[in-house]
Amino acid sequence: MKRQNGNSRSRMTREALRRKRSPFYKKKSFIIPLILVIILVIGLFTFWKINSSNNTNSTQPSHKVEKVASKKPAKKKTTKKAKKNEPKKVTKDQPAQKVEKQPEQKQTAPQIKNPGTYDNLTYDTDWYTFKISNEVKLIKDANGDAALMVKYNYTNKTNNNEVPQQVQNNAIMLKQDGKQLSATTATGDNAAIINSSNNGQVQPGKSFDGALLVKVNSTTSEVTMYFKNIQTNAWLDSTQPLKLD
Repeated sequence: MKRQNGNSRSRMTREALRRKRSPFYKKKSFIIPLILVIILVIGLFTFWKINSSNNTNSTQPSHKVEKVASKKPAKKKTTKKAKKNEPKKVTKDQPAQKVEKQPEQKQTAPQIKNPGTYDNLTYDTDWYTFKISNEVKLIKDANGDAALMVKYNYTNKTNNNEVPQQVQNNAIMLKQDGKQLSATTATGDNAAIINSSNNGQVQPGKSFDGALLVKVNSTTSEVTMYFKNIQTNAWLDSTQPLKLD
């Protein structure tokens, strides 16, 4: 036991001696403070660096970056000289003159002196004259039916060409047994005078020998001719009876 205690003491003394003999920079008492100092220095340096960068940023004014366009040689603008037109003379309008309205003259229709008369086989107006012929006879029309042909002489008193049949159809009416008779067409020798009366024109102041042809319902009953008043379009009181038997 004593021997073991002696050995342990000798070991402790050796370690103590080793510690005493080791250089100072290997000692813990030197290394730990050195590490702390280094950490402190690094921290101070870092803090100083941050502050200095903030100060520089705050003190220096910011600069705007302008884009510089590449300079191209400027083209010379060629200006065309405007052509001067010759000045035109402007004529001043004359002041409008007042036009006095004249009263309109109403065109009066020519007065009718003779609107219609019938006497002694003559039907006369200001526009025309029909002279009824004594030659009144029954014939056969183009269909073979009984028809009454009345010849006349027509005189045109107007200023226009007139068709006798159109004038006669409007101005003269034939009735039998109270019924108006209708015009019909002729055949044979009588066709020429009927056709010329229906289609021919009579010049102003000229006369024409024509005839009218109407279909009759009876060859024995009396036929009556009526004549119109050209002013009132009414039928005259004077009539012309035609006996067929």
